[in-house]
Amino acid sequence: MTAMSDKRKHPHFDDRGAHDWHVDWSEAAAKAKAENKRIFVEIGREL
Repeated sequence: MTAMSDKRKHPHFDDRGAHDWHVDWSEAAAKAKAENKRIFVEIGREL
């Protein structure tokens, strides 16, 4: 499990370490597969 301080921040706002965010699909897919987890995809208007 990832420690709170090791988690990547949300790319657009401070989520106080709620999740380990990825902005690269292949990186997220590889980590999810390695940890046998699902992927949550957030889509917004931010560029």
